[in-house]
Amino acid sequence: QKEQVTPRRLAGEQYIMHLDTEGTYQCSLTGLIFEVTKAVKITYSLLSWSKYANLVEKPWIVGGPLFDVRCDSASALTSIQFPHSLCLGG
Repeated sequence: QKEQVTPRRLAGEQYIMHLDTEGTYQCSLTGLIFEVTKAVKITYSLLSWSKYANLVEKPWIVGGPLFDVRCDSASALTSIQFPHSLCLGG
Protein backbone atom coordinates (compact mmCIF):
# COMPACT_ATOMS: atom_id res chain seq x y z
CA GLN A 1 0.00 0.00 0.00
CA LYS A 2 1.32 3.43 -1.01
CA GLU A 3 1.09 6.64 0.95
CA GLN A 4 0.38 9.72 -1.22
CA VAL A 5 2.87 12.51 -0.56
CA THR A 6 2.91 16.02 -2.00
CA PRO A 7 6.51 17.18 -2.39
CA ARG A 8 7.78 20.68 -1.86
CA ARG A 9 8.66 22.40 -5.13
CA LEU A 10 12.11 23.95 -5.06
CA ALA A 11 12.48 25.64 -8.47
CA GLY A 12 10.99 24.91 -11.86
CA GLU A 13 10.42 21.17 -12.08
CA GLN A 14 12.59 20.30 -9.06
CA TYR A 15 11.01 18.66 -5.99
CA ILE A 16 12.02 17.48 -2.53
CA MET A 17 10.42 14.92 -0.23
CA HIS A 18 11.29 14.17 3.39
CA LEU A 19 10.05 10.64 4.10
CA ASP A 20 9.89 10.00 7.84
CA THR A 21 9.91 6.21 8.03
CA GLU A 22 10.15 2.94 6.10
CA GLY A 23 7.41 2.47 3.53
CA THR A 24 6.15 2.99 0.00
CA TYR A 25 5.32 6.55 -1.05
CA GLN A 26 3.80 7.98 -4.24
CA CYS A 27 4.37 11.55 -5.39
CA SER A 28 1.01 13.21 -5.98
CA LEU A 29 2.49 15.43 -8.74
CA THR A 30 4.69 13.11 -10.83
CA GLY A 31 3.37 9.62 -10.03
CA LEU A 32 6.84 8.42 -9.00
CA ILE A 33 6.74 5.69 -6.34
CA PHE A 34 9.61 5.38 -3.85
CA GLU A 35 10.18 2.39 -1.58
CA VAL A 36 12.47 3.17 1.36
CA THR A 37 13.78 1.25 4.37
CA LYS A 38 14.26 4.26 6.67
CA ALA A 39 13.79 8.02 6.85
CA VAL A 40 15.35 9.78 3.83
CA LYS A 41 15.42 13.00 1.87
CA ILE A 42 14.81 12.56 -1.86
CA THR A 43 15.26 15.32 -4.41
CA TYR A 44 14.21 14.86 -8.01
CA SER A 45 13.57 16.86 -11.12
CA LEU A 46 12.19 16.55 -14.61
CA LEU A 47 14.88 16.95 -17.26
CA SER A 48 14.58 17.95 -20.89
CA TRP A 49 15.14 15.24 -23.48
CA SER A 50 16.69 17.84 -25.81
CA LYS A 51 20.03 17.41 -24.02
CA TYR A 52 19.93 13.59 -24.09
CA ALA A 53 17.87 12.60 -27.16
CA ASN A 54 20.97 12.02 -29.31
CA LEU A 55 21.95 9.18 -26.93
CA VAL A 56 18.81 7.23 -27.88
CA GLU A 57 19.66 4.94 -30.79
CA LYS A 58 17.20 3.41 -33.24
CA PRO A 59 14.98 1.44 -32.99
CA TRP A 60 14.46 3.13 -29.59
CA ILE A 61 12.64 6.45 -29.41
CA VAL A 62 12.08 9.03 -26.69
CA GLY A 63 8.83 8.01 -25.05
CA GLY A 64 8.31 9.47 -21.62
CA PRO A 65 9.52 11.81 -18.92
CA LEU A 66 13.18 11.88 -17.90
CA PHE A 67 13.92 12.16 -14.16
CA ASP A 68 17.04 12.93 -12.15
CA VAL A 69 16.59 11.32 -8.70
CA ARG A 70 18.96 11.81 -5.74
CA CYS A 71 18.72 10.36 -2.25
CA ASP A 72 20.73 11.30 0.86
CA SER A 73 20.96 7.59 1.75
CA ALA A 74 21.18 5.51 -1.43
CA SER A 75 21.08 2.21 0.46
CA ALA A 76 17.72 3.16 2.00
CA LEU A 77 16.06 3.68 -1.42
CA THR A 78 15.24 0.12 -2.48
CA SER A 79 13.12 0.86 -5.55
CA ILE A 80 11.68 3.58 -7.75
CA GLN A 81 8.64 2.94 -9.93
CA PHE A 82 8.40 5.37 -12.81
CA PRO A 83 5.14 6.38 -14.45
CA HIS A 84 4.72 4.98 -17.91
CA SER A 85 2.75 5.81 -20.98
CA LEU A 86 1.11 3.67 -23.62
CA CYS A 87 0.70 4.75 -27.22
CA LEU A 88 -2.66 3.65 -28.55
CA GLY A 89 -2.12 5.29 -31.93
CA GLY A 90 -0.76 2.18 -33.69
